This record gives sequence, C-alpha cells and structure tokens, in this order.
Amino acid sequence: MVNLKNQIDYWIKGAEDDLLTAELLIRERRILHGLFFCHLVVEKAIKAHVVSTTKDFAPRTHNLNLSIRKNRIKI
Repeated sequence: MVNLKNQIDYWIKGAEDDLLTAELLIRERRILHGLFFCHLVVEKAIKAHVVSTTKDFAPRTHNLNLSIRKNRIKI
C-alpha cells in the first residue's frame, strides 16, 4: 500500500527546494544550471500530480513528455 500523502509531500518538498536552488543559480547568472533545476521542479510537480491522480508510485523516468502522455495530463 502506497502512503499517498508521504509520496506527494516528498515530491512537493523536493520541487520547492529545487526552485530555491534554481532562483539562487539564476540570480548568480548561472543560467544553464538554474534551468536544469527548473526542469527538476517541473518533473517533481508532475510526479506529485501523478501520485495524486493514479494513487500509485510515480514513474521512474526523467522524460517529461513521457510522464505527461503516459498519465494523460492535459497541458
């Protein structure tokens, strides 16, 4: 049995932390690295949504397009 709240909290907390890191990097003109962390924020937000809607673990992939299509997320 998946503890949904713990899984969702895990992904959201990770996204929040990565957003802070992205902001710091971009402020320091480390744009490419900051954008990488922005990618992580989006990925973790998608995974939190997937856990919330499917009631199961998020897929083990870094491919945002695959996660969106596989879980029928409308953008």
